[in-house]
Amino acid sequence: MLPLEAWERVYINVDFLSSLHGKLKCIDCHEGDPTASEKDKAHVNLVSYPGDNAKTYCSGCHGETVATHTKSLHGNLQGYFKRIENRLGYSIKDNDEVMTEFNNECGKCHASCGQCHIQRPNSVGSGLIAGHQFRKTPSMVDNCTACHGSRVGAEYLGENEGISADVHWLPNAKRCEFCHTGQQIHGSGQMITYRYENLDRPTCEGCHSLTKDGKDIKTANLYHTMHWNSTTLPKLACQVCHSQEYKNCNGCHTGGTGITGSSYMKFKIAKNYLKTADRPYDYICVRHIPIAPDTYAGWGIPTLPNFNAEPTWKYATPHNISRWTPRTRVDLGKGCTENCHKSEYYLTDKDLLDYEVDANKNIIMN
Repeated sequence: MLPLEAWERVYINVDFLSSLHGKLKCIDCHEGDPTASEKDKAHVNLVSYPGDNAKTYCSGCHGETVATHTKSLHGNLQGYFKRIENRLGYSIKDNDEVMTEFNNECGKCHASCGQCHIQRPNSVGSGLIAGHQFRKTPSMVDNCTACHGSRVGAEYLGENEGISADVHWLPNAKRCEFCHTGQQIHGSGQMITYRYENLDRPTCEGCHSLTKDGKDIKTANLYHTMHWNSTTLPKLACQVCHSQEYKNCNGCHTGGTGITGSSYMKFKIAKNYLKTADRPYDYICVRHIPIAPDTYAGWGIPTLPNFNAEPTWKYATPHNISRWTPRTRVDLGKGCTENCHKSEYYLTDKDLLDYEVDANKNIIMN
């Protein structure tokens, strides 16, 4: 994304002063010394990002939202902590040195009130995006895809070469909030450790339960009847048929090293290792995540004893949905066998690096 001009980062639009938040005194949120006439003295004890401490500065008016947000994945990064804990065998939260490293690197992805509603996220340089106006709905470009851009944003907007934009973006330009409500983002108050545990998360079936003429979409065609509605045949997640290729990465390393190797476009189907009543699919799309046994060596953790606790090809819901994909576009007179059942789409041991074979042994389709 293009950087903000220096003046844009700090410019306060005069309209802000007549807004509800603009009627508050600057020191109500930012503190500092209001009696000082010199900048350095006025900025003593300045709070640059009040939203980072929402309990103190935001809960007076937004108490319920703040309370639930602290239990959300955006608010507490519990998803990161749990994934590390599962592979490491213990929590890093009690290790001050490791936590300092975590906060300097991974902790930048924490989403505070301000980083969604007032400014660009700190991870992309911060800066006011609307003259200090508070946006009830975050900007898709300046906020959502500023953090979720390399995969979700690029997929949804069609920025990957040769891959079209998501069908939901193309016809009516539906933005993130069309599917991802504020309640889902702020959290329900339930402490979760993984995004798929969020009971408020959007589902395809939430919108696509009926055809345009009012018929049950599960039986609208032979493919839906076989792969979605059958009681005897395996059930497929919608993305298995309706996603295009998506970005994958291999290892990532702390201590400033970063991603190992270039990202690559791939489409892979594997067994559903997160099956629940609301995720009943037998087969899902999986995406390779940037993890390796020595990922945290830069933090003084040379290896991950429980590296095989989770797959390295993880459950994925790509944001590049299309009605017609290489699996649904079947030539006249041919069936799925030519496009899918005899394809390279299935995750097998041939797709695995030596160190990740055991981590994925329960999801591959050899």
